[in-house]
Amino acid sequence: MKKIFIGLFGLVISVSSAFAGHHGHDAGKLSFISNGEMVIDKVTAGDISFTTGELAGIGNVGASTYAPLSQGAVLTFNCTVSGLDKDGETNLYALCLVKDRDGDEFSMENMAVRKVGTSGSGKGVLRGVTGKFEKMMGNCVYDTTYMMNDGIFVSVSFDCDMKH
Repeated sequence: MKKIFIGLFGLVISVSSAFAGHHGHDAGKLSFISNGEMVIDKVTAGDISFTTGELAGIGNVGASTYAPLSQGAVLTFNCTVSGLDKDGETNLYALCLVKDRDGDEFSMENMAVRKVGTSGSGKGVLRGVTGKFEKMMGNCVYDTTYMMNDGIFVSVSFDCDMKH
């Protein structure tokens, strides 16, 4: 009985290790900054408000050990942002399509518990779409700064752990 238990325990460990590896291996770190102008639209009905925004901008990779994106790479960003403020809770969500100078694309999802147009931090996910980024996967933390001066300008810094 002891041999059967040890054999089953070894099998469980082997299977668990195989599944743990399925979640991806480290592929490096990536830091970049995006800057752009945002156009915001907001609808308020009583104590509920819904905000949308369109953001277009450009970004630069500051530091990278992730092979497909080298330090100094230039990126374009097109994002749609939404925020729902209801029952005392505010949730922000943004989906961006990011392109490099070769036209290869990845998506970026950003989430935070705060209103659109307020500075703060959040979490994001990068996913490959085309070309050299097709197998891209990364988890990021980010900090947003808004500057409202003759328009709404946004600067966002990202630090990402990349997987493959």
